[in-house]
Amino acid sequence: MTTETPENETPVEKGGKRKIIILAVLACLLLAGGGAFAWKHFHHAATPATKTAAQPVKWTTITIPTILSNLDSGSERTRYVRIGARLEVEDGKNAENVAALMPQIQDAFQTCLHGMQPSELSGSGIYRLRETMLAQITNIVAPLRVRDLFFVEVLVQ
Repeated sequence: MTTETPENETPVEKGGKRKIIILAVLACLLLAGGGAFAWKHFHHAATPATKTAAQPVKWTTITIPTILSNLDSGSERTRYVRIGARLEVEDGKNAENVAALMPQIQDAFQTCLHGMQPSELSGSGIYRLRETMLAQITNIVAPLRVRDLFFVEVLVQ
């Protein structure tokens, strides 16, 4: 038997497997290093750097006087809505500032309700009214933070 190679075949290099193994090891090291960097970066970003001695925010609930308004009923008979609501604002000592702005808050409710039809208050319409009024009230009491608006009563006649 002879060990001759045919003319159209090329002999396999002896170091070919070794190069593949070295490349695979290098790829694994690069992936492990990148994973360790990402874990360290996101782990430290998620934890607070230092705890400050800031006071926890105190929230106060303020009652908005009952609002009685007529709805846009078109040619039908007049329809009324009565809404009782509460507003949750930051810090009790600023509650007096909100009380001074209560006429503007009631006016915003009246303006919004006069343009609504009775059918708009059914289903998710109450949620849309709440979101609209929360945005308007937040603008009215601007430097003071508003956390939430609660409807205590919504009565459509």
